[in-house]
Amino acid sequence: MKKLNQMKSLKKMKKLAAFILALAMTVVMAGCGGGNQGNDDKADDGGKKEGGEKKELLVWTFLNPNDESGRGYVLGKAKELYESQHEGVTVRIESLEWDTMTAKFFAATQTGEAPDVIWVNGLNLGEAIQLGVVEPFENLFMKDWTDEQFQDLDDVRFEYGATDDAHYQLHLSTNVYGIVYRADLFKQFEIDPNFESWDDLIAAAQKLTYVNEDGMQVYGLGVGYSEKSADSNYLRAQLFTQYGDVVDENGQANWNGDVGQAALQMQIDMIDKYGITPQSAVSATSEEMYADFIAGKYAMVFGGSVRIPTIKSQCAYDPDSVKLMAYPSSNGKEGKGLAAGWNVCVYSGSEMKEEAGEFIETLCCPEIDKLWVEEGGQIPLLKSTVDACSEFLSSPDNEYLKTAMEMLENNAVAYNSEYVISGYVTDLVKAMQLAYVEGKSVEEALDTTAKEFNERNGN
Repeated sequence: MKKLNQMKSLKKMKKLAAFILALAMTVVMAGCGGGNQGNDDKADDGGKKEGGEKKELLVWTFLNPNDESGRGYVLGKAKELYESQHEGVTVRIESLEWDTMTAKFFAATQTGEAPDVIWVNGLNLGEAIQLGVVEPFENLFMKDWTDEQFQDLDDVRFEYGATDDAHYQLHLSTNVYGIVYRADLFKQFEIDPNFESWDDLIAAAQKLTYVNEDGMQVYGLGVGYSEKSADSNYLRAQLFTQYGDVVDENGQANWNGDVGQAALQMQIDMIDKYGITPQSAVSATSEEMYADFIAGKYAMVFGGSVRIPTIKSQCAYDPDSVKLMAYPSSNGKEGKGLAAGWNVCVYSGSEMKEEAGEFIETLCCPEIDKLWVEEGGQIPLLKSTVDACSEFLSSPDNEYLKTAMEMLENNAVAYNSEYVISGYVTDLVKAMQLAYVEGKSVEEALDTTAKEFNERNGN
């Protein structure tokens, strides 16, 4: 069924792709090749060396391999390991802006300037597969993999975009969404964080809405509804919990039914009826929401696991009190949240597909996966890495990673890869804007954004 749906969508996807490519072309001509951040391996002629002693593998990412710590540092170590094992191949890593990189890649596939390895935004993987610009790993390094190797990597992330016989991506920088909260305030107000329902969470948030000893107004639950920087919210959490997706079996927006209407009304009630979220949230970006949580203005926020290291390093209170929990159950269904991230793929038109595949295999080998965890603060890719990093993961500083791993296994769903779903997050917060700011009915706000989504994405 998944293959059939992809075939049905291919014609309209080509039309959409042509439009996207046309828009992105000017960006590519202005910016391709301009994002390199000091990598010394760049060839003098700016391209792959033909007929020489060394081949050059071009990688596009938003990470900087020259970083002295974090994910960029790990990528640099992977480059070193790969080159030590592949004499005659040099890896050139270009660091581009994350929010335009995928569009540049789509355009570059038409101009012959595409990289061999590309970091694809999670929202765009389905589009990349349907356009045929990413190569199945089973045609490359995975054709020789054992069942044990597949099982070691197999989870909801690895299956994103997969068919019965093809995998197209390695999932890095996994971000599992749930509730980020302050355990110190939960202890102060004698609140058990093991919520059985959203009613329990709302009741707790009401207790946690108070004026602290410094005269600061603290709110129980923080959200950012600005279209400028949209992120997770109650409406999205309900869509994933009840449907497991943001589109139906035909690729149409699914948020303008009963579930969406009840969820949007609850978002309004969280401000006006329960008072657990301030009115200012309607114009706040997700970045401002995180900043306010760091400053102590919220007891809980809708957030992702990858944000926690930054929060812990900057917060004005005990960093060990920053915890993560899954969304509560709703209508008899266990709470589900998005497992998002970046998809590392091989360009199907590359002249070095084998070498590109082997580079991706290096990114998920046991040695590098251990570094992704301990240096990059990332959830392990391999199940075997959990044991290898047991001491690191048992540290109180890294408790959130263990929680995120449990949520990934029990509470996470991945993006849809059969249909184009770009812009849906902005559509969801726009519905809040229409209803709360412009005074439209909940039904009208959701119908408007659903129609815009369907028309924009050709579903």
